[in-house]
Amino acid sequence: MNQTRISLFPLLAAGLMVLASCGEPSGPTTSGDTRTQEVDAQVSQRTKRIKKIFRAAPTPMETARLVQKTGASFSSDNLHSAMSAGNYVTSDKQAINLGVYGADLSYATIFEENAISLTYLEVVKGLARDLGIGDVIDDNLLTRAEANRSRQDSLISIVSGAFYDMNEKLKSNGQENLSALLVASGWVESLYLATRYQSQANEELKTRIAEQKLVMEDVLDLLGSYEVTPELQTMLNSLQPIVDAFAAVERAEASNEVSKSQGAILLGGGPRYTASDETLENISNAVTAVRNQLVQ
Repeated sequence: MNQTRISLFPLLAAGLMVLASCGEPSGPTTSGDTRTQEVDAQVSQRTKRIKKIFRAAPTPMETARLVQKTGASFSSDNLHSAMSAGNYVTSDKQAINLGVYGADLSYATIFEENAISLTYLEVVKGLARDLGIGDVIDDNLLTRAEANRSRQDSLISIVSGAFYDMNEKLKSNGQENLSALLVASGWVESLYLATRYQSQANEELKTRIAEQKLVMEDVLDLLGSYEVTPELQTMLNSLQPIVDAFAAVERAEASNEVSKSQGAILLGGGPRYTASDETLENISNAVTAVRNQLVQ
């Protein structure tokens, strides 16, 4: 795989993570089939929620860029050990750690650690293969994405299409809930990597971490949108310390004033999230504990 594809793959992995669970109906519906209509409504709501997460939250790659902007140096100690990949033999653990390793791959790639990126690329592909969805991430997908890397809308469309294929495979195996586990774990690992630089975080990174309160709520809603399984309930229980830590993040409505900056018109309004250094430290500690539990 050439260097361009190595650098592109984490974006696809991140997209697959945050788009997970937004599959489409698998067949036509009948107006009198109430159950089918209910299922379609649930799918529609998941699609909207995931699109909201995808557009409002930084992907693992974007978070890694923010970390890099602080002047931080790469540390392989922040990554989950690639040697542990073979320890995950159940589908729920494979899905969870596919999310974790996907975020790690983004982090390594942003810092141009190419040898490490190759290692984590193989881990990600291996876990996807173990879950029966390895063929979704093929050379054709990477070629199409590479050709559209500067066109965000096109890239989102390509990633979405890849996810629909993956989701259909999981659904056909009765494992659609694994997508939600993948989303949640990828979000936790991305947040974990961001909080490794708590002591040197700039205001932008601090704000991004605080804003994850909104993303967290969407992740929780996503997990709760499925019929509860033991695996999903375990994930929800595991995330509770993070939920508790984010409770201290303050939300306020910004001013609706219109301003100008370098000729551009800036519209105010919308929620703003802020957190004290103590709250950020508590979030960091909670995320670390949850993340370490997920990778066991």
